[in-house]
Amino acid sequence: MYLGSINDQVWEVTENDYAIIDPDDPTNQDKINKQCNTMALNTIYNAIDSKVFEQIKDCERANEVWRRLEETYEGTPAVKSAKLYILKDKLTSFKMKEDESIPRMFHRLQVIVNDLKALGEKIKDDDVSHRFLMCLPPRFEMLRLLIIRGGLKEITPNQVLGDVMTQETYHVEREGDDKDDKKEEEDKKKKSIAFKASSSSSKNKGKSKKESSDDDDLSDIDDEAMALFVRKMGKFMKKKGYGARKRRDHTKSK
Repeated sequence: MYLGSINDQVWEVTENDYAIIDPDDPTNQDKINKQCNTMALNTIYNAIDSKVFEQIKDCERANEVWRRLEETYEGTPAVKSAKLYILKDKLTSFKMKEDESIPRMFHRLQVIVNDLKALGEKIKDDDVSHRFLMCLPPRFEMLRLLIIRGGLKEITPNQVLGDVMTQETYHVEREGDDKDDKKEEEDKKKKSIAFKASSSSSKNKGKSKKESSDDDDLSDIDDEAMALFVRKMGKFMKKKGYGARKRRDHTKSK
């Protein structure tokens, strides 16, 4: 509901009220004010439900209806002051929640800012942008410095959000490419290790067969050498008369 969309005079009558000096002889301005008051009342009645209407149906002035609705939904001046204090504290201590997306965090910030403005607090766009940037994760440190150095007065909070989301999109795409490259590298390493293991196994099998064959050959060679050595030793001993001396000694002993 925005009464100013009808015309400026309707909102003027609703916010500041009006007075008719002589009801028996109203001026043209008095007639315009009265008509604007009727238009404002009609707009308010169409925007509220029956329960709320029961609270304001005795009011004849749009200004009186507006003040009563303000007290009902925004509270008395003391209540409004308390709400203002709470919202200021929320803005000062505002932080990004764990596992919260950047757009969602920005939306929460905007809700607090809009509530403050509704209570009459003036909030500058550069203050909103600065608070938003300071709540971003560490990976946005460089972008944050660039935007702040460029000047926050020349850029709106929504434009800041656009720059941040552009950086975030680039970061996500790059992270995905890095993961793909890492996975591909790991697959290559696994294949290389499997190939080396297979090659080593084949070599060991070939080597075992070869060593077994060589051992058999060496065994055969050793047997032949031993037989030859025995024969030569026998001939040598026989040649030296070892057998004859043994027989003579045996005869003498008898």
